Amino acid sequence: MRKVASPLITLTLLAFPFALRARQNDVSQRAEPRRLLLEASLLIKDIPDFQQYSATANIAGQLVRAGDLADALAIVSTLKKPEDQTRGIGIIAWQVAHAGNFAQALALIENSPDNVEKEVSYETLAQLRAVSGDFVTALQIAHRIRNDPNRLAETLARLASLQAKAGDSAGAREIIVEALTIAEEATHENIGHATIFPQIATTQAEIGDVSGAYNTLDRFSGIAHQASNKDEFLRWLAEAQAQIGDNADAERTEGEIHGGNYDIALLRTAQTQAAHGLIDEATKGVARMSTSAWKNSALREIAMIQGTHGTLNEALATINLIAEPTARMEALATLALEQADNKNPEAGFTLQAATEMASEMGANTPENVLGTIAVTHGILGEFAAAERIVNGLSKPESRTWPLWNITEYLASAGRVQEAVELAESQDEPEAKAYALLGTSTGIMDRIADEEKARTGKK
Repeated sequence: MRKVASPLITLTLLAFPFALRARQNDVSQRAEPRRLLLEASLLIKDIPDFQQYSATANIAGQLVRAGDLADALAIVSTLKKPEDQTRGIGIIAWQVAHAGNFAQALALIENSPDNVEKEVSYETLAQLRAVSGDFVTALQIAHRIRNDPNRLAETLARLASLQAKAGDSAGAREIIVEALTIAEEATHENIGHATIFPQIATTQAEIGDVSGAYNTLDRFSGIAHQASNKDEFLRWLAEAQAQIGDNADAERTEGEIHGGNYDIALLRTAQTQAAHGLIDEATKGVARMSTSAWKNSALREIAMIQGTHGTLNEALATINLIAEPTARMEALATLALEQADNKNPEAGFTLQAATEMASEMGANTPENVLGTIAVTHGILGEFAAAERIVNGLSKPESRTWPLWNITEYLASAGRVQEAVELAESQDEPEAKAYALLGTSTGIMDRIADEEKARTGKK
């Protein structure tokens, strides 16, 4: 969605004094979004089981924003799987840390059930700390990842990238040395861990150590050519070679790949090349693909890059290369959404083209495409059109994602009552829960924007 999911958890809330105590007027402002979120939480039990984690985590995260840590923890504790509980607490912890209480966020994670998701939470918290400039603490958090060497090495690579961007190239290279050591030791135990080398290499290139990147990929190439799943490893190699700008070697590696991995490698390479402005090279790679579905996906990705950072005419020319009308229309709708999200003035023109094509296809237009068109109208502030499309969707599950977004945009624009009425009009539990969630999020977004305007903060 556009916002980018056993034993119960026993938490003594007194051990976690919630330090996000707001001023009295702030508490009053957040009373309405909190009420809406609690109403949404009562609908979770009626949502299909496989969707309950996502709804719970999203509602809990916003409850933290509304200053209600206790209820956020309470609804997460009702999740049946320990892994889901840990993931949910990780989202709560992120919100707590983002609001400024890093110590409490760390304590929440430490007291969550022990499973693989706990290390995901440590990874996320380490990166958040690095973004704030505290690399010493970020590394300490990263080293709490003890059971998954790939995750640890990947986290270190990301920290190295952030440290280099902060101006400390020497420190970044020290972290990369540690990541390489971990990758070597893990690969010695199990060759499957060797897939961390490509990410380390791309990070090395990113921080200016190009020769080191080539050496790391040479090491991985030797491993890949000896692996039993050689084609899969070579796909990783080709993608990394393209990312560091070694297009000649990337193409040679692609020529060694067989089966489905060949098209995946071409797709990843094309995405990388397009992101670097090498559209002709990317398009040539797409032409070599053997499967129409992968071609469509690659062309859509290239068009997104062109339409968001280039010109509409270039993007439309690429979209027109997509053979299947439905895939072409989906690409147009997605491009309009991306443009609107990036405040590209051409979004309206693209949206009109997607709408006209949907009209031509009539009943054959997939509802997910109509949902994308509706959300784009919402981003552009065209709420009547957005609501009209959503109300016309025949499948209740098709309305969930659009309603989540549209109600947020309505509330953020100050049209709270309209958002609430739209949410309350929904009969299907999941759609209603997400509409209430969107409304509450929009209210808090507006509060945050007003606070920034008042204080002059960015």
